[in-house]
Amino acid sequence: MKTTMKRKLCALSAFALTLFLFFSCAPAKTEEAKGADPDASADGDQKAADEKPSELSDDVPELNFNGEAVNILHRDYGIWTAEMVAEAQNGEVLNDAVYKRNMAVEERFNIRFNMIAARGAWDHKDEFLKRVRNTVSAGDDEYDIIGGYAAYIVELTTSGNFLNNWRNIPYMDFEKPWWNQEFVSEMTVNDRMFYVTGDFALSTINAANVLFFNKRLWQAYAFEDPYSIVKSGSWTLDKMTEITKNVSMDLDNNGKYDEADLYGYVTDTHNQVDAYVVSFDVPVTAKNEDGIPVYKIQEEKFASAFLRLYEFTRETPSTFAGTLQPTATDIYSMYRPIFEEERALIIAEYLGNAAEMRAYEFDFGILPFPKLDADQPKYRTMPQNGYTMFCTPVTVQNLDKVGAIMEAMSAESRKTVVPAFYEVALKTKYARDEESADMIDIIREGISYNFGMEYVVPLDHPHLEWRFLISDKKNTIVSSVEKKMNAWEKALEKILIAYLD
Repeated sequence: MKTTMKRKLCALSAFALTLFLFFSCAPAKTEEAKGADPDASADGDQKAADEKPSELSDDVPELNFNGEAVNILHRDYGIWTAEMVAEAQNGEVLNDAVYKRNMAVEERFNIRFNMIAARGAWDHKDEFLKRVRNTVSAGDDEYDIIGGYAAYIVELTTSGNFLNNWRNIPYMDFEKPWWNQEFVSEMTVNDRMFYVTGDFALSTINAANVLFFNKRLWQAYAFEDPYSIVKSGSWTLDKMTEITKNVSMDLDNNGKYDEADLYGYVTDTHNQVDAYVVSFDVPVTAKNEDGIPVYKIQEEKFASAFLRLYEFTRETPSTFAGTLQPTATDIYSMYRPIFEEERALIIAEYLGNAAEMRAYEFDFGILPFPKLDADQPKYRTMPQNGYTMFCTPVTVQNLDKVGAIMEAMSAESRKTVVPAFYEVALKTKYARDEESADMIDIIREGISYNFGMEYVVPLDHPHLEWRFLISDKKNTIVSSVEKKMNAWEKALEKILIAYLD
């Protein structure tokens, strides 16, 4: 590998380690979305202005909280800070939109934000949770709102009575467009919902799983317009297999396929494998006739969909799947250079990584993950589960304040911050063609959630069975699920206690 390429890779991997540290897997490598030309924000503002006023009104009445503080605990770097905090205007579109949002809410309700930063990456899981539990157990009204790492913040549900039910908090209207409706539906059980996410959490967009493709290689091998395939609803696993199957070459002539060769598709075997559980519309749980989540992974579709993905990732010469490595740097160093050096047609990645990829010397486009088959109604997108979920402790004394501020902040985020991040930073600044911008719309509209996947850690990782087997080069999905099903059932019963008791 050339020295300059090594330097690029080193910087790329170091950034990844800093931002989305993984839980038993490689994380999303993201950064604060940097602003484009400040004048470009007009496009985002215009989109917000074009929406119906009823969609943008939060319906929170005039309230005066007499200068009270609103204490928000949040994670301390990257997009997790950028979505919450801006100390002053600095000319960057996202920063300035967050600053104006916060100022507008402070002035409207006569409050002041006290943003409390805490280490909160995956490696700080126990530290972050202990901080919350100790505070609540002591009866301290220290935090009004907590923004936590989705994969582990849900452990607060299973370890005691720490959280309020958002459904009982005044001024919260979950039919409003700034709340993800699938999340609301999935995470409400017995009219209880302990976590929320939506437009306030920019990290959901930043960490969306997507595919990037090399335009030069596509023209050389594919012969079909990729955007037309997506828009026709025909972007499926079979179609991706068909397009990538002839893109392979033993470039170093060593008689085997390794990191030095040409591929149709490159990926890790961790988060990017997980994303197919969502994109194939294979739910871990679904609600029964009583509205209670029950497992679906023991059904035939979970196994058959896995076997099709296994064949694509492990039995196809045109696919390179990076395996488990000791560190995130090692994982990324296996497959990202292949795409960066123009030796891969498609790479599985995160939408926020488009910011770093702008430095590439070739043109690339953006596509959603494929459907399992053409009968699937829509494209579905998994956000890497380091995104932010919000909860509020049972020790909060003023629930009116929490509800009014949370609803208003979410509404203001939809009006101003999301357009700045999405329309300007992602679409205008990073997407290299108008069609890719359209793909980002489809990707964002398909962001999906499932109760059994949100509770991934307390349930002992049922949907990660796909990644474990693909990493180990095993296709024993049926026996693996059967072996663990009893333990998973008990874990689900424990979680549901918080909802049903």
